[in-house]
Amino acid sequence: MNFTPFTNSTPDLAHPDALRERMQRDGYLYLSGMLPAEATGPLYRAILSLCREAGWANGEDRAQGEPRLEGSSPWWDVYDPLQKLELFHALPHRPEMVGVIKVLTGEPVLVHPRNIARVTFPGAAFFTTPAHQDHPLIQGTPDTYTSWIPLCDCPGALGGLAVLEGSHRFGLLPVHRAAGPGGLTVDTDIPGCVWRSQDMKEGDVILFHSLTVHAARPNITTDSLRVSVDYRYQGVSQPVVADSLEPHYGRITWGEIFMGWTSNLPWYWSRQPLNIVARSLALQTPVERKPSGAD
Repeated sequence: MNFTPFTNSTPDLAHPDALRERMQRDGYLYLSGMLPAEATGPLYRAILSLCREAGWANGEDRAQGEPRLEGSSPWWDVYDPLQKLELFHALPHRPEMVGVIKVLTGEPVLVHPRNIARVTFPGAAFFTTPAHQDHPLIQGTPDTYTSWIPLCDCPGALGGLAVLEGSHRFGLLPVHRAAGPGGLTVDTDIPGCVWRSQDMKEGDVILFHSLTVHAARPNITTDSLRVSVDYRYQGVSQPVVADSLEPHYGRITWGEIFMGWTSNLPWYWSRQPLNIVARSLALQTPVERKPSGAD
């Protein structure tokens, strides 16, 4: 697949109207150099340390062994302790990030506490996150925004994120079963929409609407791990489902996660006036594809 580079919205950070107009038109904002190295570097090093301890990486931080796939038994050796990292949960609260979301929502921001990290191995292209929309998985308000942040430089061979520009304007698409994280995909033959992606640097951010179709690109290196994080945001007055306030995968409790923390982050969302709604299973129920040539 050929990709067109992202439109860089960093020059428009001082122009709120321009940011809102671009998000409404394109469904994403690419913000190069948004986060400083002192924000992303310590978290990256902490995750690599966990990978070394679990045997996922050698002393030179090169991937070793068979790929560990998200949700498999070996995955939890790193993911459970990663979920306990205070640095991991503090990063989405950076004022640079919250400030942009406030521009988009026009109100105080709810930073979702359910945070996601991905450690993507080489040799696992078959398990790359497929093209999908976030809304069936997140639910609550469609006006939820995801930030995808590489914690290391991310050249083409290491993969990255691809965004189908303008796809959010076509509303909620039918979902189909697929391999990879999330387990759902959508058809991407959408008139007038262009796939965008490019090399990214540590500290770059892609921010996109929950109806914007996006997909991961495969890690085709021989021995490098791609480490990235996903954080979600919305206006605090908008509906949110209860499980968006729970730890990712729910294997460990917030009480276990918060042990030893020194900040005021624990249970921050309980101090906000939230509009909690029920999850709809219908939104994430796969539709079987018709056989080729069927009416």
